[in-house]
Amino acid sequence: MMMVIKLLMPLFLLATDQPVRDLAVKVFPPRPAQGKFLLVQVEGAQPGDRVSGEFAGRKLRFFIDERGRVRALTAVSWKQEPGDASLVVTVQPPRGDPVIQGVAVPVLEFEFEKQELKVNPKYVRPPKEVRARIRRERAAMKSVWRALPSGRKWRGSFVWPRKDEICSTFGAKRMFNQRLKSRHFGVDIDGKTGDPVLAMGAGRVVMVSDRYYAGGTVVIDHGLRLFSLYFHLSEFLVEVGDDVEKGQLIGKVGRSGRVTGPHLHLGTRIEGLSFDPLSLLEFDFDDGDARP
Repeated sequence: MMMVIKLLMPLFLLATDQPVRDLAVKVFPPRPAQGKFLLVQVEGAQPGDRVSGEFAGRKLRFFIDERGRVRALTAVSWKQEPGDASLVVTVQPPRGDPVIQGVAVPVLEFEFEKQELKVNPKYVRPPKEVRARIRRERAAMKSVWRALPSGRKWRGSFVWPRKDEICSTFGAKRMFNQRLKSRHFGVDIDGKTGDPVLAMGAGRVVMVSDRYYAGGTVVIDHGLRLFSLYFHLSEFLVEVGDDVEKGQLIGKVGRSGRVTGPHLHLGTRIEGLSFDPLSLLEFDFDDGDARP
């Protein structure tokens, strides 16, 4: 299933007669839910056209994939109200006025699960001696999101970093020790300490760090402001600056940081927005639609 929106194109006055081009915008999935991945595809654009856009106020970074398709990745915020969200696409030909088209994308409500967890009290009320460390780690992570965007590094679909039981889903409303309220901005994949963790896709390692809450952390920049995050690792097998391939071993499962047991926390972010990694892993970039 797909949503197809026709873009009404003016007749461009070129040196030679050209027919009006038939452009269309396709949105996958056509009715995305809160917190989920979304792909925008523009068909009919010609060489020399500049394609840009925004979804729900966030910039779209279009690229041309291996099959010549003009595409951009984005996501729906978990806080986005159900109903129509604004998608704006601009096609600027080499000569003539730009075409700007607004599209209403219907966003579905998603029911996030609730969890009550018991952890070491120091992760609910951190001791004074570690609060400066926590501030430094948060600042370091923010600097990753503020860095200049890099070119697209991934190709094709993404792969699971490991396959096991999903023990916590994205967006879960959490209560730690019946006191601390929190949101879970990733998915937890069960495992044993030492189990392998693979890179979801090709990219460059931009963080390798032992952090207070997240424990052993690796962050990979896949390009165009798309990142994957791997938390609670027991061992690092990459360094900052390494270029990694899809499916490459980057670390091992652990129970470092704020955890109730060994597992991998997997996160994904685009343009600074956290979204459900499963919605990206389940997307078939070759066919352009979600896997059955």
